[in-house]
Amino acid sequence: MSEFTIVHNGKTYANFTAQGLKAKGIPETVIDAALADKRLIAVKAECRRRIYGQASQETQMNMATATAAIAGKAVADRSAEEVTLLTSTKAALDWVGAMRARCPDLAADPDADFKLGASWPECPPEVVALTEQF
Repeated sequence: MSEFTIVHNGKTYANFTAQGLKAKGIPETVIDAALADKRLIAVKAECRRRIYGQASQETQMNMATATAAIAGKAVADRSAEEVTLLTSTKAALDWVGAMRARCPDLAADPDADFKLGASWPECPPEVVALTEQF
């Protein structure tokens, strides 16, 4: 069982297991809440890792810049490639939203393996193609 740190009634309990905290008289509800917080942090970190694995910060900035430049054009003046970039960027934003929305569910289920790719929404092919351009 992994160790973690909590603060309870103004006292810090560093590097304790859940069993160790119980032995110190920490209420199970407090321990459960701390474990849930720890899991949510881990799930969010995995979500972030997967998003940045598809599109680094630099890629995301370049996509945003290109999208802003295209969005500044009149609709009639946009090329087919520019329209595709805009729709693919929308798909990317939707995918990131779906990834983030999955976090609470994965965190709430201690039996869910959030490290498995199957636990997360698949990145749409148009998003993969878009991120490969940058």
